[in-house]
Amino acid sequence: MHFIYLFVIAFVNSIDNIGIGVAYSVGRIKIGLYKNIIISSIAFLVSYIAAVSGNIISNFLSDNVCTILSVIILVVMGSRMIIKSIIEKDDDDFKVKNIKYGEAISIGVVLALDDVGSSVGSGLSGYSPFAISLPYFIISIMIFMLSDYGTRFFGKLKIGKKATIISGIVMILMGLMSLLE
Repeated sequence: MHFIYLFVIAFVNSIDNIGIGVAYSVGRIKIGLYKNIIISSIAFLVSYIAAVSGNIISNFLSDNVCTILSVIILVVMGSRMIIKSIIEKDDDDFKVKNIKYGEAISIGVVLALDDVGSSVGSGLSGYSPFAISLPYFIISIMIFMLSDYGTRFFGKLKIGKKATIISGIVMILMGLMSLLE
């Protein structure tokens, strides 16, 4: 059950990855396997470091305090996602002609830094840093591999900001549900 929780958190935090993948697909740009591995490895590394930080902090705090901090981080992250998606304008002009290794590294860092809060929160909950980071790697690889197919699907649905709002709500609910355990 805990591994499913970690995958849900990783997936919810990967909505930005989906947006980037779809944007590149719309621009008829393939990220490629090696660049995909770079992006996903950065997501794993940043998540791992954040989870280790959370585990270290949890050694100095009680279980109740760690749980409350974890809930607060997840609720704040979810709320931030919702607010950000409501405030931001839709940008349909995001079309890039080619992707280089430097761009792959930049994308990986930007996307990974967005996931730090949930990784620290999961680390505070006592999860293994590897178990926290592995879902980010797997989901990132899958998202960018499937981005070409996802473009057609999301283009027909025209859900735009709604996906981010739903993801924010799911993150808040995941945080609140951890209070019940």
